[in-house]
Amino acid sequence: MPGRVRIGTVAEFSDGELHTVEVDGTSIVVGASGDAVCAALNRCPHLGLSLTKGPGGTRFSDGEVVCPWHNSRFDLASGENLDWTPGVAGRQMPRWSRRMIALGKQPAPLTTYEVVVDGNDVFVVL
Repeated sequence: MPGRVRIGTVAEFSDGELHTVEVDGTSIVVGASGDAVCAALNRCPHLGLSLTKGPGGTRFSDGEVVCPWHNSRFDLASGENLDWTPGVAGRQMPRWSRRMIALGKQPAPLTTYEVVVDGNDVFVVL
């Protein structure tokens, strides 16, 4: 059912850290960059794998999250894809290998959620 769901307080989402929350059985990544708190489905659009668990480790800085599986890079606020499948498990691969790593999938954005900060509380809108 759509609506606002409280996911924590402003203090719980430190600048430059990526957190995972469960909302109605859905895993969501939440990150703070500067004054903004942003949220997206915890699934890379490439293969549907977790953005927070994988061989490349969790990487989030300056509002950008990097998939730990194939290094795809996304703007967490907009979901925009900034780089599509440039590597494997945190390692950059030669440019010619990107199409092979992509497995025929075209670049796609993250599924993002609206975040509302009301006083000290942080809500995600589903």
